[in-house]
Amino acid sequence: MKGRNHGNFTNPCLTMHQPWASLLVYGIKRIEGRSWPAPIRGRLWIHAASKVPDEATIKAMEEFYREIYAVDGVTDLKFPEHYPISRLIGMQDRFR
Repeated sequence: MKGRNHGNFTNPCLTMHQPWASLLVYGIKRIEGRSWPAPIRGRLWIHAASKVPDEATIKAMEEFYREIYAVDGVTDLKFPEHYPISRLIGMQDRFR
């Protein structure tokens, strides 16, 4: 049986809207909460959904993370130049 709680987790992939998908791949966004349990450990592929992000949301999220990191003295954040949609954009392997 396959589904959210069953299935093959050999190459799990999480679909996210932009700009959050790219921010996670770049390591800027470090936490992602979901309402369902995720028995996934290790590598997690990140897919950007097809919804085009609006510029105001991108700017707001970049400013939000600049402020968060500035609290710890980090001022040299490298944000993505582009926020692609409808594609696999990277992976994270820190989920343990």
